[in-house]
Amino acid sequence: MSRAWTRPRPRLRPPLPRSRRRGLVLVGALLLMLGVLILGVSVARTAFASMASARLERDRVVARAAAEAALADAQADIGGGAQPSSERAGWFAGAGGFVEGCGRGSQDLGLCLPAAASLPAVWQSLGLADETGVPLVPYGRYTGALLATGIGILPARLPGYLIEALAPAGAGPPADRFYRITAIGFGTRAATQVVLQAVVRKAAAGTPAAGTPAAGAPGVRISWREVANWPELHARALH
Repeated sequence: MSRAWTRPRPRLRPPLPRSRRRGLVLVGALLLMLGVLILGVSVARTAFASMASARLERDRVVARAAAEAALADAQADIGGGAQPSSERAGWFAGAGGFVEGCGRGSQDLGLCLPAAASLPAVWQSLGLADETGVPLVPYGRYTGALLATGIGILPARLPGYLIEALAPAGAGPPADRFYRITAIGFGTRAATQVVLQAVVRKAAAGTPAAGTPAAGAPGVRISWREVANWPELHARALH
């Protein structure tokens, strides 16, 4: 007779010692805690990066609004400011006053003639963000306008501007006058800066043409742009 085949019984492993089991549990717990820690750090870094980006964007919005305010203030200055009978207002009416390298006096501050074609532009060569030594007109200097600064989400510094007298081809004495305004605004940190430019047309003395503002009016913007790479342009002009 043939013997029936039977499966051999599996050999049971002896249970792990208690100390070794505790060690495995500890290693597993440490790995789990490490994973949770890595995930938490990643989430925190993402949150902080988002907060920093939001702060930068908010700061830029503040600086841009300040630069816009400076453009409007410069237009009011061109229109005669707070003293339409002043010497400065007369210069905007066509009686000179603009000098090479920008005026620095009480009446001609920030009034510039364009640089020669072979030289960097006036607005490009001047350190608009410097706190001293720059013929920049601070906001409200000639218009009496007020702007709070340095508190909360307000600009860290007053914005300012330069005004260049342009002479487009064909614009003789009877023609309208054109001015280029370069304005800089600051965010809640002075390091955040936005530079804007606008070209303004102002009617010559006399009866304006249809659709043209009167000679005493602030003038009309005919172009506008943001100089996003102004720091690079300024650095290039110095070399």
